Order: sequence, then structure tokens, then C-alpha cells
Amino acid sequence: MSFIDCTSGHMTPSESLSQYNPSHPLFQFTVSGIPEFSKHRPQTHSLRTTCADPDSLFATAPETLIHLLYKEFRDDINRLRRAYSLRAANNDSPEEPPGTPSPSFILFQEPHDEVNRTFTSILALRWIHLNHYEAFVASQPRETRLARESFNWLRAFYNSAILTTGDSSPAEALYALIVSIITNDLGKDPHLATEYHSLTGTDISALNHDAILHRACAVPGLIPSSLGSLLEPYKSDLLAGIALGATFNFGQLAQAENSPVSLTALRADELQGSNNALRALQLRFLEQMVDLAGAAGHIDWSCARKLTQPLFESYRDVYEACEGVIRGSLGVCGAYDLVLVRRAERLHAQGLRLLAVEREKEDRGLARLLCMGNVTTVERARLFLGVWGGLDSGVRAGLVDALNVAGCRGAPAVQMTYMPALLSRIRDERALGCALSFLCRGMVVEDGVDTDAVLIERSVLGVLKRYVESGKFDEDPTLLQRVDVPEGVVAQRA
Repeated sequence: MSFIDCTSGHMTPSESLSQYNPSHPLFQFTVSGIPEFSKHRPQTHSLRTTCADPDSLFATAPETLIHLLYKEFRDDINRLRRAYSLRAANNDSPEEPPGTPSPSFILFQEPHDEVNRTFTSILALRWIHLNHYEAFVASQPRETRLARESFNWLRAFYNSAILTTGDSSPAEALYALIVSIITNDLGKDPHLATEYHSLTGTDISALNHDAILHRACAVPGLIPSSLGSLLEPYKSDLLAGIALGATFNFGQLAQAENSPVSLTALRADELQGSNNALRALQLRFLEQMVDLAGAAGHIDWSCARKLTQPLFESYRDVYEACEGVIRGSLGVCGAYDLVLVRRAERLHAQGLRLLAVEREKEDRGLARLLCMGNVTTVERARLFLGVWGGLDSGVRAGLVDALNVAGCRGAPAVQMTYMPALLSRIRDERALGCALSFLCRGMVVEDGVDTDAVLIERSVLGVLKRYVESGKFDEDPTLLQRVDVPEGVVAQRA
């Protein structure tokens, strides 16, 4: 199976407490000479109080920190136990699983993917604060390992955005960042949409998980985290970031999964209403970076396995694009194209022909596909270009048109959410060709769509779970020709 839902199940061998390995990176940093995971008694003071002394907070043993966070955010973390989960292809797994118990096993004695991902994000923040570069990159593949200079950039960004906040409180800034990390994926708990429906009478289950979280935050008590008790300006900043995430996702721009119209959220009243849109952006971006760092925490909680150099470069491009929109130096189309141009330039440096992103519609469409497929090597880029050249002319023309739609009233863009999860796992021409034909069908806007719609979203999640998890797609990629495209939902209006 290529995708596994691990929201429930038996303990894996790698989570056995008997596999204690003192040489493992999670054990290498000690307090008073005692291995960190052996100091597991929860602290008696609150997380919020401890944030006033971040050096002390992050010197805390990982297991102790996990218990402290669970004490502070018990209801939120219990929601994450129910969150749906998608795993990448099997080759995403480390050669050897960690020899330490996972955060989920420490708390619940059973695996829960989103619990492990969230806590690995917190551990990644800890490694950034403590300048533990070797722990951060421990099991990353050598050829794509995050460079020390890039890690230093992350540390400088964190120090500037959180620890040196001018007249504001660094303690409250750090606490707000931790709250943001904990709440980020709560929309993946199906009960949240159900509870919202019960309280409001409105069904939001078809929305993406970020939009569900945004809606839920408007219902008092539905999100039981400490979000409501945050002090200003960080409460407004965090809520602005959640509102931003409902229509704009950093990862979706890095993968060119969304469309230029999504970037108009950077000018929305909610973001500007934070009184410091750039600060709100920085808080959201930093949360997204450690979220990426913990994205493989369900299989490897010992390091920031996913935040490799190619992904770091993509996300840094996204930040520069977003900052340009907020400062007014870039329009939304120019900011979007910045991400595509940077991807094309990096592949050109490896020997691929330079795609004329800003002059040729077909090259721009190709650049989007390369981003969607997380293509970072010239060998994989040539696979995509070879399949592209062999596509039926009608499919290719349809993709060129659809991939160049910016999104506006009367001509909405279509976002095939989770399509990168499918494209990035494909390794052969036949499967890629079938996937691109499916993408083409999915990006067609039906007649009768809401006249105010500027973005239509179709979630491929169900297709992934039914056909990819089961292995049916691997056996017969042509089945996508017989699969109906997901129903479209208006994700953004003018």
C-alpha cells in the first residue's frame, strides 16, 4: 500500500519501549548527564509561564515537553487522534525506523499520525531554538539534506519574528506560535465539521481542513485551545493567519496547486485587520515551516525529515512572493510567477532547458506541473516533459488553458486539492499520462457555476484513499479514465 491511514491501529515495532538506543539523535542532548527521554516527569508550571524563558523551555527533555504540551492542549491533541491521514509512497520511510517511542506512543501507547506530526513540529522548533542542526537533519537523504546556511536562515527568521519582537512580548509571541502549531490540523478531525453543523445548522464537511478550522474558530468554545486567551496583538495575528489559511496555503503555492487569485487573501480585511499584516504573515509562515519539518513525523519523529533543501528553497520563494504582495512590490500574478520562475531556474541550472514562464503559456503550464509533482531533479523533469509531449493534443491544450487561468468573476480557476500527492509519487510514463488526463478533466468548469466564484476546489482526497491506498492505481493507472472527477465547491468568491 502506498498510502496508509494510521489514525488507529496496533503499535509498530519501532514504537516499542524496549528499543531504547542511547546513541540515537533524540537521546544525544542531555540535562545533567541524564538521557532526555528518561526524564519524563511532567513539569508542574504551565507552558505559558515557561515561554517567558525559552532557553529553559527548550532545554526541557523531549518527553517532558510532550507531557507539558498535552497538559496544556489536551482537548486539541485528542482531536488530532481522530484526524484523517495520508502517507506518501513507501520509499518515504527511513531505512531504519527510530529506536525511540513516538510522541503518540508516549501519550497513548498507540500510533496516531497527526499527533506524531504535530509533536515532531514542536521538536523541530526546539532544534531550531537550540541550534541543533545535526539533530534537525539527522536522517535526511544526503543528496537533498538541508544546508547549514539554510538552517541558519530559519534560526534568524525565528529570532526576528518571535524572540526580538520590539515592544511586544517575546513570551506571548512564542506561546502564540505553539498554539498555532497545535491548532493547525484540527480541521482534519471529522468531528469538528459535525459539531459545527450541530451548532450552526451549516454543513462545512466538503470544505478543506483549513477552511473548516477557520469557520470553527468563529463558534465560541468549539476550538478548546488557548487561542481565546491569547493577548493582543498575537490573538489577532493568529486569527488573521487562520483566516488566510482558509483560502491561501503556503504549501499549495510552493506546489503551484492553487491559483494567483488565492494570493488576494494576502490583501484581505482579516489579514490587514491584524494591525501588522507582515507580522501576521511571519507567524503563519514560521508555523508552516515547522509543520513541514514535522510532516514525516508519523514515520520518523527523530528529525525534520521532510524539510530538505529543495523544499526549503520552494518555501522561501513563497515567503518572498507573499511579502512582496503585502508590501505592494508585487501583484498577485507576479508573485505567483516568481515561484514558477525560481523552479524553472533551478532546474535549468541542472541542465534542463529554461522554461519561458513569463512569455509562453505552455512553458508556464509545464512549470506549474513541475511544481505540482515536486520535481527538483533534471531526471524527473525530463520524465514530465516526455509525457507532456506525448499527450493527446486536446488534453495538452486543455491543460495549457486551465493552468494559465488566474481566477476572476466569470472565469474561475480550479484547484485540484491533493493532486500533488498523486503526481509526486508517480515514477512511470503510463501512470503519469493517466494522471495528467484526469487532471485535465478535473480542471474544467461546468456550466451554471456561481457567477461570483473566482476559485472552484475539487478535493482528490477520496480518489487517493479509494484507488491509491488500495493499490488499484498501481495495478492499472487507466482506471482514472473511468473515475468521475470530484464535485466542485466554491472556495473563493469575488
